[in-house]
Amino acid sequence: MPWAWLNGELTSIESRQRELHAALARLPSPPALQAHEHAGFHGGFAPKADSARWIQIDLGAEQGLDAVVVVPAMFGTTEAYGFPQRFRVDASNDPLFGESSTLLDQTAADVATPVAPWHIAASGTKARYIRFTATKLVPQPRLTNQFIFCLGEVLVFSGGRNVALHCDVLAPNSVETLPTWSPKHLVDGCHALGLPVRLDELNGNGWHSGISSSAEVMKWVQADFGSVRDVQEIRLIPAHPRDYPDRFGFGFPRRFKVEADGQIIFDSTSTDFTNPGDTPVAFPTPGLRAQTIRITATRLWERSGDFVYALAELQAFADGKNIALGTAITSSDDTLTPLWQHEFLVDGRSSSGVLLDECAWLADLSKHRHTTDPLAQLALHHDAALAKAQTRAAWLAGIALLIAVIMTWLAILRSRRSRRFEIESLRDRISRDLHDDIGSHLGSIRLMSELALRDGSDSESLEEIHRLAGEAAESMRGIIWLVREGDSPKLTCLVEAMRQSAASLLKGLDWQLHTPVGDDASTASLEFHRQVFLLFREAAHNIARHANATQVRIEAEWKSKRLHLRIEDDGCGFDVAATTAGNGLANLRHRAEKIGGTLKIMSEPGKGTRVTLEAALS
Repeated sequence: MPWAWLNGELTSIESRQRELHAALARLPSPPALQAHEHAGFHGGFAPKADSARWIQIDLGAEQGLDAVVVVPAMFGTTEAYGFPQRFRVDASNDPLFGESSTLLDQTAADVATPVAPWHIAASGTKARYIRFTATKLVPQPRLTNQFIFCLGEVLVFSGGRNVALHCDVLAPNSVETLPTWSPKHLVDGCHALGLPVRLDELNGNGWHSGISSSAEVMKWVQADFGSVRDVQEIRLIPAHPRDYPDRFGFGFPRRFKVEADGQIIFDSTSTDFTNPGDTPVAFPTPGLRAQTIRITATRLWERSGDFVYALAELQAFADGKNIALGTAITSSDDTLTPLWQHEFLVDGRSSSGVLLDECAWLADLSKHRHTTDPLAQLALHHDAALAKAQTRAAWLAGIALLIAVIMTWLAILRSRRSRRFEIESLRDRISRDLHDDIGSHLGSIRLMSELALRDGSDSESLEEIHRLAGEAAESMRGIIWLVREGDSPKLTCLVEAMRQSAASLLKGLDWQLHTPVGDDASTASLEFHRQVFLLFREAAHNIARHANATQVRIEAEWKSKRLHLRIEDDGCGFDVAATTAGNGLANLRHRAEKIGGTLKIMSEPGKGTRVTLEAALS
C-alpha cells in the first residue's frame, strides 16, 4: 500500500534508501568470515567499561602513511569479539605520544561492532608509531562485572604494502594464551576477512606438487623473474579448490622455508606453521634484490591418507606492483591437470577469483559498513514513519467507517420514507383500481338490477348482471393477488394470475397459455406485475366483449431480463388506424408506457387481432 501520501517523510527516507542500496551494489560483498587459530590480541580484564586500554605498533622507522586498517577479532561466533564501543587512533614519531596526530576519534558516541574493517585514511601522515586507545570497553560474554578489549588485526599501508606486518607490538595489560591470543597476532597478517578477491567462475586452482605417501618429504617450487629485481615483500596465497569447499588452506605446507637466490628469508622448518586458511602469508623484504624466489616444503599437508604441497598464487611486490605475474615457474615435481598448472601460480588469481589490491579492498569493505549502518538507522526511521502513516490510515479508516455508518443510517431512513411513499402510492393505485374497475361494474349491476325490478323479469338483464358480477369478483381477486404477493413477486406468479383471469374472462372460448418450462426464479417489481396484469385483463376483456373470437393464443416468456407477451385471437378484427380511444386501446398503451415497454397492436377486419408487449424487467 502506498503510505507516502499519509506521511511525506517516507518519500525522502525511501529515496535515501535507494541511493544507499545503489551505492552498496557497487561495493564488494562482505566475504564469508572464517575463524582462525590466531584470533588476534586480547587485553587484560577490566572492572569498569571506562577503563582505558591501548596497544602500540612500532613500524621500525618513520613511514609516509596511506591508511590504517583495524579488523575486529572473531572468536567462536560470527560477531565482533571484544571490539570497544569507543576508541581513538593516533600516529606519532614519539613513543610516548607527547606529540601526535589523531587519525580517527570515535570517543564521543558508541559505535556498532560488526566484523568489518575500519579503514582510516592517513593522508600521507609521517609517523613511526601507531596507537589504538580503547576508551569504552565491552562486557565479557556471559559476565557483567568484567570488561574486555580485543582486536583481530591492525594493518598500516604505505606505498601499497602493509608495513605493520610482523612489527613489534607494545600492549600493557595484555593476555597471552597461545595459540589463540597474543600481541604478535595483531600484526601477523591473519584475520577473519580472508583473501582480497573478486569471485568469479573461471577455473584454475594454482600449482600442485606430486602426491606422497609420507609427510616428511622435501618439495619445492620456484619463480624466476629473468633478472635481478628489487623485492619489498613476498606473499603466498593459500589454495582453496572449489571441489574441496571445506578445506581452507589446501596443501599449505606444515613446515617450509622461503629463499631468495639462496638467501633464507623465512624459516619454519623446525616448527609447524599454523595453516593460514584463506589469509595471505606475507614476508616483508625491504632492501632485497633477487632473481629467484623458492618456497621449499619440508613437511607436507595431509590430504586424504596421502600428502601434498599446493599454493594458489606466489606474489612478489616492488613499489606496490606484483612483479611475479607471468614469471617462469619450475618445481621439484608436479601434479598437472586442467585445474593445476605452473602458470596458475603467477596469474594474479586465487582459487576462487581475481586477487585485488588489499588496501583498496579493505577500504571498500569499510565503505560497505559505513553504508549498512545508515541503512539500519533508516530502516528504524522508516518503520517509525510507516507506523505514523498507518496510525493516520487507521484514523482515516475510522472516520470513513463513521461516515459510512452515518450514510447507511441516512440511506435506511430515506429507504423507509421511500417505502412509506411507495405504500401510499400503492394504496392510491389500488383505490383507483377499485373505483375504476370494481366501482364501474357495481354501478352497472345496480343500474341493471333497477331496470329488472322496474320491468319485471328480464332474463337478458339478469345475465348481464351475472356477467358484471363475475367480472367484478375477478377484478377483486386480481387486486387482492397484487397486494398479497409482496415487493418482487416471481414471474411465475404473474402467469398463474393471468391463467386464472383468462379462465374467468375467456370462458366459453378455446384459449391456450404458453410459458417457459423450468424458469421459476425471475422476479420483477410489484408495479411491473400490476401494469402487465391489468394490461392483460384489459386485452382479454376486449376479446371477450368485442372480438367474437373462437380461439385465443397467449404466449409469455422472459429471457435476458426482458418480458415478451403476445395475445392473439381469430376474431373479427378491426381497423387500428380508424379506432378511437373508446375501445380501450389507449389504456393498453398507457400501461405499456408506465413500465417502459413497447406495445404493438396488429389487426385487420376479419383477420383477428394480435397484441404484443416487449418490456425490460424492473
